[in-house]
Amino acid sequence: MNDNTKATVSGENLHGRNRHAKASVLLAATFGVMAVSAAPMKFLSFNIWGDYFKNPVPERDASVEATVRKYNPDIVAYQEVTPAWWESQMFKNLSAEYGIVRGDEADALKRAGAKGPRKPRWINHEPLLYKKSRLKLLDSGLDFFHLRLGAEKSVTWAVLEDKTDAKRFIAIATHFWWQANGVESDVIREYNALQVVWRIAEIRYKWGDLPVILGGDLNSIPGSLAHEAFNRNGLFAAAEKADVRSPRRSYHHNPARGEDGKWHAKRFKPEEDLAKLSIDHVFYSSGIHGIKHEICDDQTALDVSDHWPVLVEFELVGK
Repeated sequence: MNDNTKATVSGENLHGRNRHAKASVLLAATFGVMAVSAAPMKFLSFNIWGDYFKNPVPERDASVEATVRKYNPDIVAYQEVTPAWWESQMFKNLSAEYGIVRGDEADALKRAGAKGPRKPRWINHEPLLYKKSRLKLLDSGLDFFHLRLGAEKSVTWAVLEDKTDAKRFIAIATHFWWQANGVESDVIREYNALQVVWRIAEIRYKWGDLPVILGGDLNSIPGSLAHEAFNRNGLFAAAEKADVRSPRRSYHHNPARGEDGKWHAKRFKPEEDLAKLSIDHVFYSSGIHGIKHEICDDQTALDVSDHWPVLVEFELVGK
């Protein structure tokens, strides 16, 4: 990665972005072309590796926070936010800059058919964060996919408005069913995708035909039933459509505690590190232009989780 690319990823190339925004406004005014958003935004999808494997949250929350701050996204789609993560210092620190969307869990549980006392694991594991200085929250919600199969799999959505130009869009965080036992699980993930599509339709019925950007651990590779379901409904992967696309896969070996007492993970060999094996994805609809798709493969992100964060720089296009 050259210095210019690094500057763009970190959000430091502001002068170039301002030129881009001014030129876009001038073109729109002069020729009547479709206007783009005032400046590109960044969407980060990040599975933070729960705490299911004797991997305590307090030992990793600072690294998750550091990763988010390094890439400086406007929107974060988290996965595997267990109860311990909700109590972490990371959320407390980020809340000054980011609004946190977790939806009405009690209502979502009722709609999903929950009966009896609420269990601690029945919380939203896939929250959204949005940068309060740039974005305004207009609406939000939560749907659990299938409580009996896995209460930690859900979809969180938000209708957001860009304060710089009043453009609106839908942002979504999600996590699909995980097992790799063939067609049965592939169909469950297709069902998850169709539930997301249904929720998008419901939001658009209320708010109009807004563009959509969504991210998450879909536990499915390109060409799978879940991906095909999205494609049939006008959602396409940034890894296939963005102007610049990473050739890397989105996950790696599980971290393990080293002799130094800290968590460390290994990368896959180059011949295994292929985008066609990715299971973490960002999809978007018409009305969004993907500028760059990136797998955030720095050392901190490597050691904190078994998934790389996926970062997509995008802009809103249209009226």
